Amino acid sequence: MGAAGLLLLSAATAAYAQAEDENFDLGTLTLQNQEDATGPVGADMNPPTVTGTKAPVTVSEVPQSVSVLGREKIERFGANRVSEALRYTAGVTSDVFGDDDDYDWLRIRGFQADQTGIYLDNAQNLSFAFGSFFIDPYTIERIEVLRGPSSALYGGSNPGGIVNYVSKRPGGRIRELTFGLNDATGAYLEFDYGNDIGEDRAYRLTGRLEGGDKYDALNEGLRGTFAPSYKFTTDGGTEVTLLANIHIADEKHNGSSFLPYQGTVTPTPQFGYIDPDANFSDPNWDSYERRQASVSAIVERELANGFTFTGIGRLGYADVHERYYYPFGYAGYAPGPGDAQGTLSLIAFEHDTQVATAQTDLRYYGTVSTGPVEHDLLFGLDARYYEIDEMQASGFGTNQVVGPRPPGTPVIGAPYQDATTKQRQVGLYFQDQMRWGSGWIATANLRHDFVKTSQDGTGAFSRDDSETSWRAALAYETAAGFTPYVSYSSFFNPLITSPANGVTKPETGDQVEVGFKWAPEGGRFSLTGAAFEINRENVVVGAFPNFSQLGEVRSRGVELEGEYDFGNGLYLQASATFLDAEVRRDSNAALIGTTPTLIPETELSLLGTYAFSGALRGLELGAGIRHRGESFADAANTLKVPDSTIYDLYASYAFQNGLEANLSVTNVADERYVTGCQTVYVCSYGSGREVNFSVTSRF
Repeated sequence: MGAAGLLLLSAATAAYAQAEDENFDLGTLTLQNQEDATGPVGADMNPPTVTGTKAPVTVSEVPQSVSVLGREKIERFGANRVSEALRYTAGVTSDVFGDDDDYDWLRIRGFQADQTGIYLDNAQNLSFAFGSFFIDPYTIERIEVLRGPSSALYGGSNPGGIVNYVSKRPGGRIRELTFGLNDATGAYLEFDYGNDIGEDRAYRLTGRLEGGDKYDALNEGLRGTFAPSYKFTTDGGTEVTLLANIHIADEKHNGSSFLPYQGTVTPTPQFGYIDPDANFSDPNWDSYERRQASVSAIVERELANGFTFTGIGRLGYADVHERYYYPFGYAGYAPGPGDAQGTLSLIAFEHDTQVATAQTDLRYYGTVSTGPVEHDLLFGLDARYYEIDEMQASGFGTNQVVGPRPPGTPVIGAPYQDATTKQRQVGLYFQDQMRWGSGWIATANLRHDFVKTSQDGTGAFSRDDSETSWRAALAYETAAGFTPYVSYSSFFNPLITSPANGVTKPETGDQVEVGFKWAPEGGRFSLTGAAFEINRENVVVGAFPNFSQLGEVRSRGVELEGEYDFGNGLYLQASATFLDAEVRRDSNAALIGTTPTLIPETELSLLGTYAFSGALRGLELGAGIRHRGESFADAANTLKVPDSTIYDLYASYAFQNGLEANLSVTNVADERYVTGCQTVYVCSYGSGREVNFSVTSRF
C-alpha cells in the first residue's frame, strides 16, 4: 500500500460506511463523545480516554493502569520536553540519560519506551536508531500513559507500556500568547490561536519558537514548532480533522551525558567531580539539525445503526543530521583518570538520517445487547510503514576535565553503517467489553499482526514475522466508584535487527496485573494501585559479534497514584513506584539473577498546590518533591548509582485583565545528581537548577 493510500484510506472508508449506512442494525450505541476523550482534562478525576481501549471510556473502565495529564500538569513546571512533564507520574522513569534537549528518554515499568512505545493520537511514532520524531509538549493537549503490554490493541510495542500524545485540536475560541525566558539567557515565544467558523468548521494555529543559550557550556541554538489544524463536517455528517506538525531545530548538544562513573557518581583523587555544566565537544564542529513534518487526517462518522467509524491516517518525514564528541572513559578508554588533568578519550560521532513513515488505524465500534449482557464491540485494522535511510561514521579525539579546550575538527572514518531499512506492519484486532449485573466488566482482546522487516546495504536481510496477541480482564465497578480488576495481556516487539546479529524472531512475553481504581462520580479525589509481573523473552544478549536471543527479563512491581482536591484551594498529588527487575536467562550465566542497569528500585513523588482566595485571589503556589532510588551502574551489579531527592517550586498569578505570570524553579537546591548509568562509561547528570519565568496573555 502506498503512503498516500494509507493517509486517504480512512477518509475513503468513512465515505463507504456513510453510503452503506442503512445496511446494518446491530444495536444502540451509548458512548461518550470522542471529542471529550481527546479534549481538555480540567479537574476531572476520572476523565474519558481512548488510550487502552481505542473507544471512548472513562479511565476506570480501562483494565490496565492509566495516567492522564492535561495541560495544567504539563505546564506546571514549564516543561519543554515530554520527559520533564512525566517526572511526577507513577511507573515512568524520565530523564533516563539526564538533561538531553533533543530526545525524550523514557522507561515504563523498567523497559525502554521511547523507541517502540510512543504514540501520537493513538498511532505509533516508531523510532529506530536516530530516526525519530520530536514532539514539542506545547502542541499536546494531553499525555496519556498506559502501563503494561498493549500489543492486543497496538501491535508491536514496548512491554512496559506506551505513552500516547494527544494533539491540540480545533474547537472554540482560543487566544493565547506567551513570552518567557530562563536563567540560562534563553527565551521563547508561544502562541495558540483558534476559533469556530460557523457551526461545523473550526481552525487552530499553535506554535513555539525558542532560542538562546542552554544550561551547559557551548550549548546554544534555535528551534521552532508550528502545528496548524482544521476541522469540518461534511454534508453527510462525517467529521474530519486535519492536523499538521512541523519542527525545525538548529542547535548544539548538551554535555552532561555519556560521562564516566568515576568523576560523576564517585569523586576522583585528581580533580574530584566533573562539572555538570562542562561540555567536551567542539563548538565549531558540533551540530544538531532536525527538519521534520507530519500531516494527519482524523475522520469520525456516527452511523444510523448506532455504531461509529473513526480512523486516522498520517504521513511523516524527518531529516536529522548530528555530529558531536562524547567521552568514552579516560585516556586509553580507561574507567578512571590516569593524570591530574583527567584526559578523556572522545568518540567523534556523525550520522545523517532520513525517515519516511505512513500509517492508518481504522476502527468501527458500538454496543450490542444479548439478553442481560451488553457488548461494547470494537473491530479494527491498522497498517504502518516505516523507512529509515541512515549513515553513521565515527572518529576519535581527546579532551581534559581540568581546563577543557575545543578538540578541533576530527577525521571521520568511512561509514560503518550505511543502509536503508524498511518495516511494514498490518494488524487486525477485535475487542469485546462486556457489562452485566450491577457493575461487572469483562474485557477480551484478540489481534494478529503480519510484519515484514528488510534492510539494504550494511547487514542486508529480510525477515517475516506473524504474531497473535491477546488480553483478558475482569473488573467490578461499585456504586461508590471503586473498581478492582485483574488482567492478563501478551506482547510482541518485532526487532529491526539482522539475523546475522543473532535475531530471528520478535521479543515476546506477557503480564499479569491486579489493581484497583477509585474515583467516585463527581468526587474530588482519585486513587489507583497496581501490582504486576512482566516476563520479557527472546531478549538479545551477548557482545558483538556473538549475539543471541537467549535473554529473559522479569519485572515485578507495585504502583500507587492519587490526587485530592480539598475544595478550599489545596490540592495534593502523589505517586509511588517500587520495581524489582531481574535477569532470568542470559548467555552469560554470571548475569542470571542480576538487575539490569538504569532501573531505579523506587521512585516517589509528592506535589502540593494552593490557590488563594480573598485579597490574594489569582495567586497559586506549588511545591514538589521527587525521589529516585538506587540503581545499578554495571551489568554485574558491582557498582551502584545513589538515590537522589529533588525539590521543585512554582508560582502563578492571574491578573484580572487576562494576563498571567508564571515562575517555576526546578531542582531548587541545584543538587548535583546522576540519573543513571548504562555502564561505567555512560553516566548522566540530571538537570541542575532551572528558573523559568513567563507571561501569558489570554484575550
